[in-house]
Amino acid sequence: MLNVWIGNLGKYNEGELVGEWLELPVSKKELDTFLREKVGLQLTQKEVDEALAKDGVCYEEYMINDYETDLPIKVSEYSNLNMLNLLAMASEKVDNMEAIEAYIDAQNTDDIEEIINIMLQENDIPFYSYDEDSEFLSNEEKYGMTKANLNGVQQVLDEHNITDYFDYEKYGNDFDVTLYDSGYIDTTAMSEVDLHRYSLEEIKDELDYNNEEIEDKKLKIVYKEVGKDPVVMEIDNTLEAKQKLVDGLIEVVPYKENLLLICNEEGKITNLKPNIQFDYDYIAGNCFIVGDDFENAGFKSIEENQIEDIKKDLENRTIILEEIEETDDMEF
Repeated sequence: MLNVWIGNLGKYNEGELVGEWLELPVSKKELDTFLREKVGLQLTQKEVDEALAKDGVCYEEYMINDYETDLPIKVSEYSNLNMLNLLAMASEKVDNMEAIEAYIDAQNTDDIEEIINIMLQENDIPFYSYDEDSEFLSNEEKYGMTKANLNGVQQVLDEHNITDYFDYEKYGNDFDVTLYDSGYIDTTAMSEVDLHRYSLEEIKDELDYNNEEIEDKKLKIVYKEVGKDPVVMEIDNTLEAKQKLVDGLIEVVPYKENLLLICNEEGKITNLKPNIQFDYDYIAGNCFIVGDDFENAGFKSIEENQIEDIKKDLENRTIILEEIEETDDMEF
């Protein structure tokens, strides 16, 4: 997951804050559209010339004011947005992020292009899980047990019934490995991963970044508009599409197992009409239900066999606006 708040640097220097949150990754076309329409940038020389001719000023630079991520990176105000987008794309192909994080730490790198190279070579990373994974054992003990199993020492210990007398922690002090909570890296095989195997252009080719024909992923959701029955619909899997449905900033709320409810974060503050009952409270404004892609820290389409149950549940939770209005009329 990688969300960044992107602002117009020129406008900011003029005393005006212009920008929005963007959920990465997006297609190159969608990124350019966002920078033009939401941040107000001119991206081509033609656009710059037209802006100068019309207003006498142009805006070509962005700034990153804030970010949210579970990736092993740090984002600064001056981070390259295209590189961050490529990184987010590469992360979606990763199966074992723990191995990636361990290798990044072992190489002590924070260079985004190098991190992408590591992600694209995930299968070559000499990262291995422990045979024993207990919170009560030190990393040295876990590795010592694993090492004993690998080289036959454990079999000898078991045969002679002397396991309790063996110092696994001392045995696990090995200079040829780097230990982490979830596994270890064989430092003698680290050269199998080349931090510069793929050039920037090759990375783009690997990730189809320049392919304008790539269709944005769609999400199947159940949408509940205030005062109306829930309906099934498909939307673009973009932050902009989600914000449009709820008329503002989105808030993610656990709904049921493997399902999330998306609503307006400021629904009550801005006095949006009540929509559905939720626990001991209520949801204000339009909302929708979507699948929880917790493995990738994102969203996924709801399944066909979930639709009817979701619709029925939302119907049962619906707040009747007429009853509220009648109650309000009776107050004095």
